[in-house]
Amino acid sequence: MTEKEKISQLISRELLHRIETGEFLPGSKLPTEMELGAQFGVSRVPIREALSVLRAAGVISSRQGGGSYVEERIGGSALLHHIRIENDDAGVIKHLFEMRKILEPEAAYLAALRRTPEQLEQMHQALNWLEIESSDVDKIGTEADIEFHRTIILATQNPIMIQMMESLSALYERALEITLRPNLGLKEKRKAVYKEHQDIVLAIEMEEPELAKIQCAIHLKNAEKKLSLFF
Repeated sequence: MTEKEKISQLISRELLHRIETGEFLPGSKLPTEMELGAQFGVSRVPIREALSVLRAAGVISSRQGGGSYVEERIGGSALLHHIRIENDDAGVIKHLFEMRKILEPEAAYLAALRRTPEQLEQMHQALNWLEIESSDVDKIGTEADIEFHRTIILATQNPIMIQMMESLSALYERALEITLRPNLGLKEKRKAVYKEHQDIVLAIEMEEPELAKIQCAIHLKNAEKKLSLFF
């Protein structure tokens, strides 16, 4: 990890702490990048990176006219559902994401080439399940998300890939719970995550392997950003 990345992560955690403790209330506007840079004694580059992580996690959002605002939570739930990860878990989950970034985009590529009509239907069923889960603000949607990615792996028709996915199912569940939990109560953020899944399926359905690979890589990059809040 570079020094720049360490600084931006420290800043994102500090801003998260200020939000959790009520220094920045739901709906309030954060200080500008220049003001935050002055507060932390850094340039605007790590500030932008820290704010990008908080946006990816659904903690803040950008609005028309400029500026970053603390997200509102729905139904009176706690502002943040911050999960503390043990050091051992953090290392394993980081390694899992390294593997996912290699395996899953290639799996999407192969699925676009090899999927059967029945396997495509299974993907759509999993996508429908995801949509239902996304509409319930109290559900994380871990099982539906795992099933979605499982249908893509199955469509590769590669027994080694399938076996690897099955053997890592418990770890997948842990990592997905961490990346999905910050979206609880954030309707628009959950819609955005659902749209990422939908884009992957559409590329597979159109038998566009390169597009499927790209859409999957985008989805994983956004999911990985959320993890940087906790490490």
